Amino acid sequence: MIIVPITDNLKPKLRSFCQKAKELGYQNNSSLEAMKFDWCHELGKWFCAIEDDNIVAVAGCHPLPEVSPNAWRILFRGCELPNKKSYKGLSKYNWFSVTWREFIPYFIEWCPSKELYITTNIDNEHSNGKVARNHKLMGLLAKQNILNKHRDMVLYYTDQTVWKLNISEYNRRRKELDEVGHRL
Repeated sequence: MIIVPITDNLKPKLRSFCQKAKELGYQNNSSLEAMKFDWCHELGKWFCAIEDDNIVAVAGCHPLPEVSPNAWRILFRGCELPNKKSYKGLSKYNWFSVTWREFIPYFIEWCPSKELYITTNIDNEHSNGKVARNHKLMGLLAKQNILNKHRDMVLYYTDQTVWKLNISEYNRRRKELDEVGHRL
């Protein structure tokens, strides 16, 4: 699996990804428009994971001035397709999530600030239960000091929780993962 920025030459693969997401009921990733691809691309950056010449995961980042002048939102419209070769099951600290495990280091490196935030919808369910599970998971990661709950707020007309990434703790735990050989 490789992680690369999404460029114009990858748009056909991205449209194919969106079609698969649509078939799975992932509304926020069902089209480039639903992803707010152009909007996010103008303000920030999109990354994707490619495996077997197909995009299997995407996520973007953009400035988040509603939180602070230096805030950047990461994992925007983060989505990964079910994949036979990707990590399986549950793992401590969410390491089996491609977006969490593989994309966050790119966001840490690329974003011009170290104020990185992740948002989760509080009650706007539109993905067959995945939104609620993801929100609960972020709360568990906050208990482990990888995230800190910043606040609940209405962001883009949606009730969301804003979580601040503890970059040093994320990096420490990810380094431990690599050191013990869990490259999966």
